[in-house]
Amino acid sequence: MARPSHRASPEPVWPPQRVAGRKAILALLALIVASSFFCRMTLNSLQESLQAGTGLSDNQIALLLGSAMAVPAVIGGIPVGLLVDRFNRTRLLAIFCLLSFAGTLVTALSDSLILLFAARALIGFSTAAVSITVPSLLADLFPPSRRGRGSMIYGISQVGGMAVAFAAGGALIMILPAADLWRSGVLVMSIPLLLVFLLSLLLREQPRMEIAQERPTLLVSAAELWAFRRILLPLFGGVVAISVADGATLVWVVPTLSRSFGMSAAAANGVMGIALIVGGLLGPIFGGLAADRSLASGGAVRVMSLLALLAGASALLGLFAVAPGSALASVCLTAFLLIGSMIISVSLTLITVLLPNELRGFSVSVLAVVQILLSAGLSPSLVSIVATGIAGPASVGIALATVCGAASLVSAVAFLIGRKAQKRHPTQHRSIAVEMAFH
Repeated sequence: MARPSHRASPEPVWPPQRVAGRKAILALLALIVASSFFCRMTLNSLQESLQAGTGLSDNQIALLLGSAMAVPAVIGGIPVGLLVDRFNRTRLLAIFCLLSFAGTLVTALSDSLILLFAARALIGFSTAAVSITVPSLLADLFPPSRRGRGSMIYGISQVGGMAVAFAAGGALIMILPAADLWRSGVLVMSIPLLLVFLLSLLLREQPRMEIAQERPTLLVSAAELWAFRRILLPLFGGVVAISVADGATLVWVVPTLSRSFGMSAAAANGVMGIALIVGGLLGPIFGGLAADRSLASGGAVRVMSLLALLAGASALLGLFAVAPGSALASVCLTAFLLIGSMIISVSLTLITVLLPNELRGFSVSVLAVVQILLSAGLSPSLVSIVATGIAGPASVGIALATVCGAASLVSAVAFLIGRKAQKRHPTQHRSIAVEMAFH
């Protein structure tokens, strides 16, 4: 069989043709990301009320907030990535926004563990799908030299949505009746998700830039992605490891602050909300700017050095759960979340710069599948298992510190391996599909 003809599209001229309402598009994409992660965290912010009202154990809570979110994302992540690279991304986003609203509404109406699991699974899929789709759109709205700004917008929106969820949960605890507090709280928090779905219908697809091949087959996409393995494997490993630490923190920080430092549920939610706002919002800003500067001054090698340094700092700050006092724990928690947000932002920027357009959705979906499988599916249960092995629920703080510190160290090692590999084999933009012959 003759070799297929693949010709890379001409080098794009940046900035591309003016996109009507570009700022409005960016604002709407930011809102969609924020609402998706707000949806994901609604039940986390009411976790103590849920546990008290339903009698669920720590392991069952970990199942709902971890595995239930991870399984559908793992199963559906790569198919979503392939759809994103091939079809209208804004129509896909509208569908995902509708699923977020539906999953939250069903959560509030659930009366059994099985139905709760199904509702959380729907939310887990929609959140992962939004996380795969939006970066692809943002990359087409920025030139490569400013793509860190796109990652910055994504990261700020992601963390902002989670912060609002924790703040809203803390406020609702104060004002709603104690009976079935978690149920009425989730129901109230489902209302803005319906509004975001209606706004998502206003989005229009954007021109795709930096295309090496139009709609490649799955085999070609996999082969082309494999060509970047020397830099992508350690990069993905570092991101996944830091995500394990973040995932454990998101689920267990409120119980840790309550059990280890004697905070009320409302106060613990307030601390987490502030930490996400300060650390989580500044992290993407610093990360996006640092990524652009590092790429300009030293390329991917400099970016990997930056990531290794950040992961090393995260290992120390991850011990916040065993700090000698609540004030120090709160400060270290904020810095820990800031560093984590920087790492995610810098890594996402590097992916969008190194890979051609038709691989971005696929690559992010592969990363998301592994990331969610371990961070959402494993880390919450890992903390509860470690705590059980130490001294039971009262030792959740020690278990959380152990998981966060160890995961951050693994991340630092992975980034150092990636730096070494990139220094030996510099990654260049290319399409391996041009080089392959199929017989």
